[in-house]
Amino acid sequence: MLLKTRFYIPPLRRNAVQRPELLQPLNASEGGQLIVVSAPAGYGKTTLISQWLHHSPHTFSWLSLDHHQQTPRIFWRYVISAIHQVQPDCGERSLQLIQNNDDQHSLENALIALLNELDAIPLPSPRNATTLVLDDYHRVATPELNQQLSSFLDHLPPALRLVITSRSTPELGLARRRASNQLIEIDRQQLNFSAADSKRFLQQTMALNLSDEQSRDYSNSAEGWIAGLQLIGLSLQHNRQQPPGPTLQRNIGDYLFEEVFALQDEATRRFLLRSAAVPRFTAGLCNQLTNSQQGQHILQQLDRHNLFLLPLDNHGLWFRYHDLFRRFLRQHFQQLSRDVRRDCHHSAAQWFENNGHLTEALDQWLLAGEWQTASTLLQQLMTSADDIDARLPRWLEQFPPDHPIRQQASPATPRQELPFGALLTQREQQVLTLVAAGHNNKEIARQLHISLNTLKVHIRNLYGKIGVESRTEILHKLIDEQRPSP
Repeated sequence: MLLKTRFYIPPLRRNAVQRPELLQPLNASEGGQLIVVSAPAGYGKTTLISQWLHHSPHTFSWLSLDHHQQTPRIFWRYVISAIHQVQPDCGERSLQLIQNNDDQHSLENALIALLNELDAIPLPSPRNATTLVLDDYHRVATPELNQQLSSFLDHLPPALRLVITSRSTPELGLARRRASNQLIEIDRQQLNFSAADSKRFLQQTMALNLSDEQSRDYSNSAEGWIAGLQLIGLSLQHNRQQPPGPTLQRNIGDYLFEEVFALQDEATRRFLLRSAAVPRFTAGLCNQLTNSQQGQHILQQLDRHNLFLLPLDNHGLWFRYHDLFRRFLRQHFQQLSRDVRRDCHHSAAQWFENNGHLTEALDQWLLAGEWQTASTLLQQLMTSADDIDARLPRWLEQFPPDHPIRQQASPATPRQELPFGALLTQREQQVLTLVAAGHNNKEIARQLHISLNTLKVHIRNLYGKIGVESRTEILHKLIDEQRPSP
């Protein structure tokens, strides 16, 4: 027996924000096509498709999925029944084949019969095709079901349009379907609420009287995540003075725990917590944090499963988590033992320093409480790094109150200025400082984390501006400039 409520479309929410830019490609879709809406939990996937079907009425059937439909025979019984409800002449023979035969070919024959019956449906135009929605497909996706559904899509007649909503990208040969123009995709970036969408949502849907600045602040905090904005709105309805801040609201934490974190396996949860020790990460850094070589593989899995992973470049190398998700992970990271937390920060600091990311290394050494290493690195940064003055007070505050570095590196202590400051760029001043200290080119390049060729360009420019041709002349020039006037 099939559960009837699985075929009910969710009601359209009153005062819901309209998404015309997303409804347009849905309205332009045709039979024989696959529409995939994939994004993390709470990005409005189901709401968007429900909104489309309510505002663009046509023949459709809805199927809400969960793990009870994971068995192929049960899954296809639900799918065929969903189609049969809106196309009474289609699916009856298929259901008989599934219900009355248990041999290995009965399911294959049932799907062939279904495709033939769909193909026989007369169609005035491709846009008049019947729509079948498979909501929350990630709950049933298995390699076996993916293979069967992919084969079904390979022969999809123009009488049927298939819509899939999923938290993960379904493995249904999407690259091939994209190339053949069979696929329409809507992802997290498209579902993200803009600042204008967020303002309408908070004022129109949540009935909150907020200024433009307040709406913008809450929008920035949610980073386009609709459920996050809704949970913020619910909190504001109870406490209208609550400003956005670094503390994660409890209802957001509960949602992320129940809908995201608790659904992951133990290895993924461990990876999420340890990678949250740093603001940004790459595969090599994750390997160091987790003491494994699975960083690249797990990052690909997180990306495919839409686990709030945001790329920071166009090459798929550096990532960060959605800010609210990282706050949630950091809360749980702080519940780990002190030794585990210190080990994570120590591992991250070593990786950052070995790979030339010195300011991030310093942040991690400080979090690990390794004051001597942090002090040495801070002194190095003060002689070689650009623009650290703004960050210096924050770094110094993290040292113990009696640590000598707090006096030695106090921003109130004036630094010794080198001559020619008005002539040189900041990088050239750094090169001059290290040349004056007697370092060779290789050591200077290492400390400044630049190539030897780049260093040679800086030295050539330096010589030209000062009017010298060698290091010896530089040293004499510095002595002359620093000698007191008679």
